[in-house]
Amino acid sequence: MSNDHQMAVLVRKIVTSNWLDVSQIRIRVTRSVVNLQGHVEKIDAPPDQREGNEATMRRLDEEIRALKGFRGAAYFFDNWLRDPTGGWRCTTRKKTPK
Repeated sequence: MSNDHQMAVLVRKIVTSNWLDVSQIRIRVTRSVVNLQGHVEKIDAPPDQREGNEATMRRLDEEIRALKGFRGAAYFFDNWLRDPTGGWRCTTRKKTPK
């Protein structure tokens, strides 16, 4: 088994261990760089919290970065953006009025 394939299997395990719907996330690893693309949806959350939260996204990123041989990660989610400072921002959640 190639290192990229082994890493992809481990990333898939990380995605599922964080209760994210793996059927909505495309996982690709090329030269030890992880690419995740799709839609983030938690399978264990009530309907109004299905998109997860910043803590979930931060934990996902930390666990992927801890993989042996990790060289980089790129996230292309349609409902979450990673800002340059490393924080996460949900792009589909409606803001609550103050």
